[in-house]
Amino acid sequence: MKNQCRIKTTIKNPTIRFLFVALAFLIINVWIYLVWHYLSRLKKSSRQVFSHLFTLKQMLEFLGQAVDHNYGVACEIYLPSG
Repeated sequence: MKNQCRIKTTIKNPTIRFLFVALAFLIINVWIYLVWHYLSRLKKSSRQVFSHLFTLKQMLEFLGQAVDHNYGVACEIYLPSG
């Protein structure tokens, strides 16, 4: 699961890499919380979870769209000469 929302980077700084892994685990835990509390039902002695109604991939797409909407998408960058 961690690899589904892993940030792909070439940064060698272990602090930043650890931050990215922590962010991935945080996103996964938020998704699990949402599915457990809003998409599950208690049946007698067990809980029925409907995780197929809101997958981790869907949540990542929603988060990506929100970031794109709030911060914009860079289609090109300017590299100074010299």
